[in-house]
Amino acid sequence: MKRSHPIGLCLGLGALALGGWSSGVLAADALPSPAAVVKCSADCIVHTKDFAYKPLVMEVPAGTKVTFVNDDDAAHTITAVDQTNQQPIFNSGDMPKGAKWSYTFAKVGTFKYTCAYHGFMKGTIEVVKPAPAPT
Repeated sequence: MKRSHPIGLCLGLGALALGGWSSGVLAADALPSPAAVVKCSADCIVHTKDFAYKPLVMEVPAGTKVTFVNDDDAAHTITAVDQTNQQPIFNSGDMPKGAKWSYTFAKVGTFKYTCAYHGFMKGTIEVVKPAPAPT
């Protein structure tokens, strides 16, 4: 039986910073199959369902807005912390069932995120190319 544990966000961020997901490239044995990586360039949505982010890995160009939707009965967060300096990259705050939150990925890089309440929930946004230069 899965349960929601309403842990304070500060506790969740602290745990994430101390023992959370490390920055950098995923270990070879943790890489998803190429079919598991969802490529998206517009109207990108990540659902939280059955205590998992779906899709697990999404590839987008820089400047893409990704919307996260909580379809679970339990509250979740979308939280990323820079493992180099322990500073928050983004944090949705508490998202009860049905909540939506969006973030625009402006820079090229790998953004690994987790739920501050359920540390086993992890997802990745791969930003693969820079935003087009203004004309």
